[in-house]
Amino acid sequence: MEKGFKYSQLEIARILGEPKDPRKPYPLLVEKICEIDTADPDEYVYYYDVLQDTDKVYTTVANGVTQQAVSPDSPTIFTFVDIASPEYYIKITDLADAKERVLARKVATINRALNAWENYKILTTINAAVQAANIHDLKSGVNHFNFENLIDMIDGLLEYASSFVLVAGTQIDKDIKLWDWTDNKYQSLKEALNDLDVEIIRIKQTVTIDGAATDVLDANTTYLVGIDSEVGKPNLFVRKRLDSIKILGGVISEKGDMPERLIFVSPNPITVTGSARYLAVGVTGYENVVVASTNPYALSKFVRQ
Repeated sequence: MEKGFKYSQLEIARILGEPKDPRKPYPLLVEKICEIDTADPDEYVYYYDVLQDTDKVYTTVANGVTQQAVSPDSPTIFTFVDIASPEYYIKITDLADAKERVLARKVATINRALNAWENYKILTTINAAVQAANIHDLKSGVNHFNFENLIDMIDGLLEYASSFVLVAGTQIDKDIKLWDWTDNKYQSLKEALNDLDVEIIRIKQTVTIDGAATDVLDANTTYLVGIDSEVGKPNLFVRKRLDSIKILGGVISEKGDMPERLIFVSPNPITVTGSARYLAVGVTGYENVVVASTNPYALSKFVRQ
């Protein structure tokens, strides 16, 4: 960026680029437990049931999660929902001095915020989709998540899927790491999980909802997802490619590629009041996604109360 530049929100958006890591375009959780796709700006996303004559899927809508009936001859159309990061600020002095590292860090921050929102959306959808018979809690006389709990969760999914991902809150993850000490000092935890074909993903993230920090996954909750079934992974994740980039956020790609994420820049510098007042540019990440659980029978939940 040349010093002495004229302030332009589109130019700043172009310089910041798309808030997506090309090496890791999706969060690990989404990659592991979702069928992933993209949609063009004018494209609709439908789902056809192939498991039963009439079935239900669970998908995100503007105000939460909804249940929809589907059948082989009556597909359901999914609703795209908006995801936006919090507004972050770049000091005008940093912008004028062309501090690329400052800009790169801000883009990385927006990327992490949007990734956390994607994880939150998929886990919220899974929570609504889990069948009552596959919801588990502590055994009598036991005060932690143990190996028997995991076996019970797997047993409820075996007719519908194999190969599993255990999405663990921080306390559940701690319980698992202590299994060798609390339950069986002679069994390798790594070998036991390999034998069961279970991979663990620990989640410790927050998103901002109505101005308050909200955990992406409660520390005492875990979900087991069967990822190898007749219809693939039990969840669907679709990002929409965003059009009218020159109007919305600047030309991000000289090749004309439509990005999946945008950065909106405030039309004018703003004054930020914190520990000290300073003049800054406001930047917000945005994307449009479909999140759905298409096979609720391959999902299980455990709550450690």
